[in-house]
Amino acid sequence: MKYTYKIDLEDLLTFQLYTASKSEVVEKKRRNGRFILMLASIAFSGYFFTQNEIALGTYFAIMVVLTFFFYGKYFLWKHKLNYRRFIKANYSSRFGMEETLETFSDRIHVKDNLGEGDVKGSEFEGVAETGDYFFLQLAAGTSLVIPKAQINPEDLKKDLLRLKIPIVEDLNWSWR
Repeated sequence: MKYTYKIDLEDLLTFQLYTASKSEVVEKKRRNGRFILMLASIAFSGYFFTQNEIALGTYFAIMVVLTFFFYGKYFLWKHKLNYRRFIKANYSSRFGMEETLETFSDRIHVKDNLGEGDVKGSEFEGVAETGDYFFLQLAAGTSLVIPKAQINPEDLKKDLLRLKIPIVEDLNWSWR
């Protein structure tokens, strides 16, 4: 079966955010960032209170509370902003480019303006299915991003299962 779709900034951004949300490294950065910022604010607050600098001590005490409650949201916002900038700088030539994916009994043929090639079913690590996308992950480390809104998702899912590619359903995933 043949599927044709176009990729835009939001598609690539969603893929990057999905990948980051599954990464232990990103989660560790979030935990460590919050801990270090809170520890530094507590240290400064304590120092300024012992020096009778009530205003600065209060400022850093408020920073502890704000960090505890809002650092997670800030971290997510900042990561999304950085990924968006990276994608605009490096992948803007791919936006709106028509891509074709054709499934056969033993392989998938992928074609876009930059090139084309065949990928055997055994070369796929798996497929992550979210509410709006299929992320086909190849063993070599690359991935294909396929927006569900532009194809028939049930047919693609059947074709992937026929190729014996494992599908992980994460239909309720969101960047949070």
